[in-house]
Amino acid sequence: MTLSLHGIAFALVFLALGLVEVWVFARAVYPVLSHRHELAKVTYSQGRSPALINLIVRLQALVVLPVLGYLVGAQFFTPGAH
Repeated sequence: MTLSLHGIAFALVFLALGLVEVWVFARAVYPVLSHRHELAKVTYSQGRSPALINLIVRLQALVVLPVLGYLVGAQFFTPGAH
């Protein structure tokens, strides 16, 4: 696979979507997860750490999405790639 302008453009678009996803997660979901985890620690019934879930979301949004965007852009919009 060669370096293509469409692939880079889609990688940047998907990176922007990933940044929005991380922002929404950090503002809306993570505080609730953290609060529930802290309450569950009192009864020794906590599950996964919110920090682990945060790491997974960041990895997916900032690494996997841009790579996927590059592959989609390079595959579908490069002439002769079909």
